[in-house]
Amino acid sequence: MPHVQISGSAGERVDLHYTIATPKDYNSPFIAADLPCILFLHSGYAGQEIFENQFSDPRLRSQFNLIGVDMRGYGRTRCRITQHNYGPPDSADDIFRFIKALGLPPVHIFGLAIGGSTGLELATNHPELVLSLTICSPLPAIEPEDIAAGRLEVYHLWVEAFNHDGKGKPLEADQTIIDDLLHGAQQLCFNNETSRLTKALTKLALMQGIENRAGTPTKLKESYYASVGWFLNRRPQSRAALAKIACPIRLIHCEDDVAYDFRHAQELEAQLRHAGVADVELYEVSGPHYGCVINPQAVNPILLDNALNASSSKNAVQDAPSPRHPYSPGEDKHQFHACQRMVTPFTKVLAKFGYDPQENEDESDSDC
Repeated sequence: MPHVQISGSAGERVDLHYTIATPKDYNSPFIAADLPCILFLHSGYAGQEIFENQFSDPRLRSQFNLIGVDMRGYGRTRCRITQHNYGPPDSADDIFRFIKALGLPPVHIFGLAIGGSTGLELATNHPELVLSLTICSPLPAIEPEDIAAGRLEVYHLWVEAFNHDGKGKPLEADQTIIDDLLHGAQQLCFNNETSRLTKALTKLALMQGIENRAGTPTKLKESYYASVGWFLNRRPQSRAALAKIACPIRLIHCEDDVAYDFRHAQELEAQLRHAGVADVELYEVSGPHYGCVINPQAVNPILLDNALNASSSKNAVQDAPSPRHPYSPGEDKHQFHACQRMVTPFTKVLAKFGYDPQENEDESDSDC
């Protein structure tokens, strides 16, 4: 899992941690040049490992390079967050520089919540780089007051849980407060629906959060910028900005989302259509805020169809390679057996926290 160095908008050094999975190599140093790319942008509280159920899907892996990247303050990316007004434009600028640093062709983007806002920002500023955009759990243009208050409460618990004077060890935390933190995060992300995967993702995110955001006053300030300030600094994009988007957009609202109502996704759909974006569709699927984790059976086909259609469209960049389609006539491309799951760059890491990729196998998979 390598890093690539970029310079931020203020000239600061940023070492972005990324992964590439190809049909032949689950942890490849390079993309397969004959296949298009899907770039996955994660949400708050967790890094790119949140896309385990997308990277393990053979329907996606057989036809695309799958690329994950940790944004500032998350995962194993090494950087500083110094801007008091840090927000989506900064995240999008990092991703733009990331694409350029790796020499990637125009990409399909799948964004989860803040990753979707970042992808939308990129599609307005650099429409030539985005072939399609699929957003799971889109955020409203302005953070609702009650949700902002909840995020601030979580931050205050984080402050209380750890020693931030630079002398103590971050791991020496108040376990009672940590339990409250984890309960709140699991309720927001998963509606407290648990599995080995959600438990492993939560534990890993906590460990990464401790490393990135606890132990010193500087890290604590950066924690606020990433986990609270980013959301408060969101602003509506103008009609003129949205009109620059040149790719198809699929919005996926998860009906059990406890933070953001369906009307927020409907408002974004209306704004995009009003701006003249020609190809916009809104879906509602079952599942919590992190629907791509809990319900990949519904989310992944939407992503797959959007990327496939855009790759073969006349509107796609001419030198972007067309994906291969490995399915036989009459085969349902939206179904696959659990035992066909592919190893991902994240599987072994998550296994250390109790994840078993075959936990959902049933008897029907025994003949695989």
